[in-house]
Amino acid sequence: MLSIFSFSSIEIASDPDFPKFTAFIENHRAGAGYGSEVETTGRFMIFKENLAKMERRNRACAGKCKHGVTKFMDLSRDEFRSKYTGLIPTTAEIKKRVPQKSHGVNSTLAASSIDWRTKGAVTPIKDQGQCGSCWAFSATEQLESQFFLTYGTLKELSPQQITSCTTACLGCNGGNPILAWDYVNSYGGQEPKADYPYLSGITQQTGTCKNVKSEVTEDVGATIGYMISDKASDESNMLAQIAESPMSITVDAESWQTYESGVITTASGCGTSIDHAVQVVGYNAPQSYWIVRNSWGTTWGEEGYINVEYGANVCGITSQATITVASKVASKQVES
Repeated sequence: MLSIFSFSSIEIASDPDFPKFTAFIENHRAGAGYGSEVETTGRFMIFKENLAKMERRNRACAGKCKHGVTKFMDLSRDEFRSKYTGLIPTTAEIKKRVPQKSHGVNSTLAASSIDWRTKGAVTPIKDQGQCGSCWAFSATEQLESQFFLTYGTLKELSPQQITSCTTACLGCNGGNPILAWDYVNSYGGQEPKADYPYLSGITQQTGTCKNVKSEVTEDVGATIGYMISDKASDESNMLAQIAESPMSITVDAESWQTYESGVITTASGCGTSIDHAVQVVGYNAPQSYWIVRNSWGTTWGEEGYINVEYGANVCGITSQATITVASKVASKQVES
């Protein structure tokens, strides 16, 4: 690899943003450079474009959120989406797999704050790495939470099993949580993370399915789940559901590439071109925002989380909010 500090282009090295680039390499690329001076130049130009986006987003945030130099700053928009998102959005066929659940509420509902992390229903932050498997993580996290709420036991399940084995999806090239639950239901359960560890984030490959039926624990019930929201007018239905459980959701995560902290608001310019699946784990009533769990590790955002304003379909958060139905696997009864 070519060390960034051996790069000799006077034009690039004299750019006022170049010190920020070298600091980025030190902090996020373990001090290593790139394979050639051509690639270094290309990555620096992408970095500069992302700096400009970061600054525009901070102006739009008006102090309510903060964007900064994240670990994704040398990636183009297309690279970022292909490597770190991975949702295949809901189709009419997919929607048929889950019935609608309506709480019969309206947009004036005044909800109390709730944070399922403090109630033991949320496993530690995961990291999908360089694989478009967000859908497998969102599906896994929701099943973990639903199982805890049903049986009182919280276990970490294997997103690798879903990534590699769900033939209705495309592994690192994308999928949908509903189809992931279909697979878990048809297979008869999901294995623990410890028995089937996640490697696709490092290999950048979907991997060959290596599930072991005798090791499955949690399962999805005969009813795959329920659609809580699929349009902007359903956001109040999500507000009612969060009092009962977390939710698997889908969003437009393009602007999340530079997110560091605070609340993403309507003014932030977050789009509605849905490309990423995550999990809502709470709601802050005083400041009226969703607490959203991501799958990019704890070094991103607020230790792996992002806050999204409630009530305006910010980031397209209402496009696919779903829950699943958890059940025990007969051969692996969980002790209470």
